Amino acid sequence: MTGGRSFRPGLPACLAVLALSACNQTDGASERGPANGSATVAKHYEGPKPEGVSRPDEAVTTTFYIPQAAIGDMYEIEAGKIAMVRARAPEVKAFARKMVSDHQKSGERLRRFVADNPVNIAIPQNIDARRRAMLGALNGSGDREFDSVYVGQQAAAHLEAFNLQSSYARRGDYPVLKKMAGEMVPVIAAHRREAEALDASFGPTARPVPAGQ
Repeated sequence: MTGGRSFRPGLPACLAVLALSACNQTDGASERGPANGSATVAKHYEGPKPEGVSRPDEAVTTTFYIPQAAIGDMYEIEAGKIAMVRARAPEVKAFARKMVSDHQKSGERLRRFVADNPVNIAIPQNIDARRRAMLGALNGSGDREFDSVYVGQQAAAHLEAFNLQSSYARRGDYPVLKKMAGEMVPVIAAHRREAEALDASFGPTARPVPAGQ
């Protein structure tokens, strides 16, 4: 399974692992832009680019969906825990707290589904290289820039998650899981709106507030 949406045996190992930095950092990638169509990713994150769905209506297999949804939850929980400690703006801290709570719930729901249904797909035990790099960028950011880095990542991550959940909800190949994805769409859509609003207020392109205001 590659940045496409199905697994094809026999491909080189680097193409069988989703979004590994060694396989995705090509010279042309930055010229083409991120694979999920998010200008926010290009603007706020210079590491390996996202793979997978670029629109909310692509065909997504269960084999692709489960690991990507699970890793997305893992990233959100870890990033949120970091932001709960380091964020300076109360609004950003509150958002981070909500992300930890909501994604713990969705992650547990997905784990229960995998345990109770014969999908023969394991939940990944570890976060992928791309999300590790994003967490590294968070941990490595200075105190003054932390909120900007976090909300920029969140705006990008929730656009990617919205496309993934929406695509599987519309065109997924496992009916019960398709219904679950459909129930996640409005949740992720709300997260996305909040993240984009925070990005507009605290992100790198936010206009500075004049003194005295």
